[in-house]
Amino acid sequence: MDFSYNNVVPSFRLDGRLAILTGGSGGLASVISRALVAQGADVALIDVNLERTVAAAKDVLKWGEETLKGEHESAIGQVSAWSCNIGDAEAVEVTFTSINEHHGKIASILINTAGYCENYPAEEYPALNAENLMKVNGLGSFYVSQSFARPLIQNSMKGSIILIGSMSGTIVNDPQPQAMYNMSKAGVIHLARSLACEWAKYNIRVNTLSPGYILTPLTRNVISGHTEMKEAWESKIPMKRMAEPKEFVGSILFLASEAASSYTTGHNLVVDGGYECW
Repeated sequence: MDFSYNNVVPSFRLDGRLAILTGGSGGLASVISRALVAQGADVALIDVNLERTVAAAKDVLKWGEETLKGEHESAIGQVSAWSCNIGDAEAVEVTFTSINEHHGKIASILINTAGYCENYPAEEYPALNAENLMKVNGLGSFYVSQSFARPLIQNSMKGSIILIGSMSGTIVNDPQPQAMYNMSKAGVIHLARSLACEWAKYNIRVNTLSPGYILTPLTRNVISGHTEMKEAWESKIPMKRMAEPKEFVGSILFLASEAASSYTTGHNLVVDGGYECW
């Protein structure tokens, strides 16, 4: 057995790799994108609103230039911004092809954070809203995985797909009604397992990261002025608090790294402060 340092201690460096990050202007993506750049990856941010996504890309690059001085300063790669509705399969294919061409390499990391939640009582849920949510959260996860995987398969390259699921894919949230969101995230988790089994022969690993409640700017707005909602959520979490976005970076880097998680596929990594335990 080889007990050399590099064979025992995994590296989380992503030098020379291209990562595609959907939901690129969101709160979770803001910290993930910085972590990817810090580890040496090129990053392509995708979101519906191009103006916000361009601003997010500029912020990430500025952060890298100001923060990564010293050992890895020269490894700061490109950060690009793209507009795409991931619920549109044709638009996804065009965008992913353009990203690979723009960066001059084939993306080998996909992190799909795009998605949204709506709260309606199930008996009153508008059909069109339900269809739109499922198209983005469910089919969108499938479309981005397809367009990411195709060039990897054609070029016999390894890759890692990280689909953001949710604890809502395995439990039912209380007190807010969100049947369609829960259904979509349950589907994402099983989609990842299905793709992991199909694409293992191509050395493409597929996993889900399922967060609990996260204190993103959007969530802060939702609970602002609704103390009872925040208290209800936190009362059901053994750690008695919501997560900060930065607390998911370690899980993302683990699943992205070929050195750290080369035998991990089809797994649903739940990071929820213990919520599911109760």
